[in-house]
Amino acid sequence: MKMKIIILIAFIILILIAVWLLNVFTFKRIQILSRTPDIPEAATIQYTPPPRPKFSIPSRQQLGNVMAMMKKTIEKVTDGVYIANNYAFGNVIMIETSSGLVIVDTTENAKSARKILSEFRKITDKPIKTIIYTHGHVDHIFGTPVFMEDRPQIISTRTTVEFLKREQGWMNPYLKLSRRIQSGRADEAYAMKMPIDIGFEGFEGETLIWPTITFDGFYSFKQDDTLFELYETGGEAPGHLIIWIPQKKLVVSGDLFYPSFPNLSTPMLAARSPEDWIKGLEKIISLNPEYLAPCHALSLSGAEEILTRLGNYRNATKYVFDETIKAINQGKTVEEAVSDIRLPENFTRLPYLKEYYGRVDWAVRGIYHRYTGWYDGRGTNLNPLPSGHLPREIIKLSGGVDKILAYAIEAQKRGEHQLAVELADIVIKAHPDEKIARVIKSYSLDYLGYGAQNLNMFGFYRSAAAMERKKADYKP
Repeated sequence: MKMKIIILIAFIILILIAVWLLNVFTFKRIQILSRTPDIPEAATIQYTPPPRPKFSIPSRQQLGNVMAMMKKTIEKVTDGVYIANNYAFGNVIMIETSSGLVIVDTTENAKSARKILSEFRKITDKPIKTIIYTHGHVDHIFGTPVFMEDRPQIISTRTTVEFLKREQGWMNPYLKLSRRIQSGRADEAYAMKMPIDIGFEGFEGETLIWPTITFDGFYSFKQDDTLFELYETGGEAPGHLIIWIPQKKLVVSGDLFYPSFPNLSTPMLAARSPEDWIKGLEKIISLNPEYLAPCHALSLSGAEEILTRLGNYRNATKYVFDETIKAINQGKTVEEAVSDIRLPENFTRLPYLKEYYGRVDWAVRGIYHRYTGWYDGRGTNLNPLPSGHLPREIIKLSGGVDKILAYAIEAQKRGEHQLAVELADIVIKAHPDEKIARVIKSYSLDYLGYGAQNLNMFGFYRSAAAMERKKADYKP
């Protein structure tokens, strides 16, 4: 027995020696060649900026729709239920019971919340007994101090509290940056003038009041003779909830429905869960409400109309999710999936599924990000060159920085602004101090923003243009 063990050990040692020798005489002879290309010469090309962009006709139409939707109103949904629309980015919903009030969400800042409470006090002077957070996004929670005079209980899901610990804790600096960029307000001094001022007061410097009652899954309570049923759904954010008031046949839907294709993936933030969003919509449909009170739009009434809209909303979301999962399982890259996946015409003709806030291509990217890794299996991006190497080689092959930028300017004049941006980026990556490339890029970003029909896309482009100008120390 001992002899067998000795032989086995000797055999293993021989294998290890063989592997070592193979490595020494074979693999170590193969070296990955790498060098650092020279930084190209600075640009000498002259550049005259194009005229300031104007909104395209479709964008003007959308701007008109946005302005119409921005009108401040206190809307009566049904007896005892009111929505404050457009005093801030998020709505506040007031539900009146016999001895007090329930407030759902509180907007993003105290200044807007005070205006809303002043309007509510024209309707009733009853004390506020309960505040409910539908979820933890900043436009739903930071006006709370204004509503605390009567020391109400504050209800949310337990998951929302954990979400807030992250969002208002160790991730907060990045999230503030992403909000500024998404809203188009990064480096404001270098940006083109905003086409409209929607009048919202912003998010900075606000106080978070933490929930006093939390739950998992389901929670119900009675305030006087009114029953409130709270269902945790997820979707828009981890821990998102909806509220069902059986006596009024009313659902407060939070952010699961608004008049746009849903924002399943915000480009600078963690991708959201389409499955939870779909399940949340199905839960609302199962309740068969006669009134729907959203947190970013006017209310809906009539069971048939509500079920039709929510059914289409769910089906469109499910279609994009299913098609994206199919593309993943077929081995398609994310770019191939983005190119292939489009909403069917029966959805695109519906005004409440236009891509005004969310976008289908962003949703596809978000689903890929949730369910796949960063490597596409093609080899090139497994161990890529440092970011500036390939651009420097391209510039060398093309004959210099001026050649690339001259072509970018011609592309810009032809209206090919994405091409102009990407050509300018080649120069910027190769030569980060190159200012002319950044200025050229900034103007094409302006044009891309003004041609967008999506609120978030406009904001991202406006901020990106301003950041390029700041790095170039150039003001338009």
